[in-house]
Amino acid sequence: MLTPFRSLFILITLLCLALCAGGCAKAPVRYLVADACMVNPGQTSRQEILKLMGEPDSKRMLSSTTEEWVYYEEKKSSLQSVPLVGDAFDPSGYHMIVVTLSGDTVLTCCYSGYEDDEFDWKDDYSWQEIEK
Repeated sequence: MLTPFRSLFILITLLCLALCAGGCAKAPVRYLVADACMVNPGQTSRQEILKLMGEPDSKRMLSSTTEEWVYYEEKKSSLQSVPLVGDAFDPSGYHMIVVTLSGDTVLTCCYSGYEDDEFDWKDDYSWQEIEK
């Protein structure tokens, strides 16, 4: 027969294992940097973009013949991958591709990204203070 302490220990252990296993399930990852490198402005068609990157996250018409497609992806922080509480944390950055199409052909493809720790290098130069 199990003692109350032992059954509580088993219950907590099983709960921890279930939470850890839930953290292993991940959605497919889209690599926007690699996708942007495969686009050749002036040569890549609308159908090739859709095949390569799928439907854009947003679209807008810039003129009657020019359209802008935006692909956006947040870079999840390690705390965001924790089951049940991960949604309470902010992403650690983002990646974005803006594709401009004229008719059926790509005019431009611009990649941009941001990381939270992008400007942490400034802290390394604190010894180099500027005198007023």
